[in-house]
Amino acid sequence: MKRPFDNISGPEMAQWCELLADDNAIHLSREAASAAGYGPHRVNPGPANLSYLLSCLPPEAEETLTDVDAHYAGVVLEGDDLSATLEGERAVLARDGSALVTATFGTKR
Repeated sequence: MKRPFDNISGPEMAQWCELLADDNAIHLSREAASAAGYGPHRVNPGPANLSYLLSCLPPEAEETLTDVDAHYAGVVLEGDDLSATLEGERAVLARDGSALVTATFGTKR
């Protein structure tokens, strides 16, 4: 299964920050992101990136999911076009074919 997530938006990042009680300025301010070396784009919070991968799971996985092992290799930036791919128990969030987040999902059998 492959799902696109196009044009990651700054306002959605702010909503995630509110939900997560995350006040890290790189998520909320282009100036702070630029000062931190990310250019003129805000940085998406990590849990939001993981949610893209979780959304690829089939509905029945909610009842069988036991654990998630996620690895972050890069950041998602405001304006990014992403794809989330699920193959078996492994998911990959990528930008232009480069993996940014990978996760494996443990399930009870």
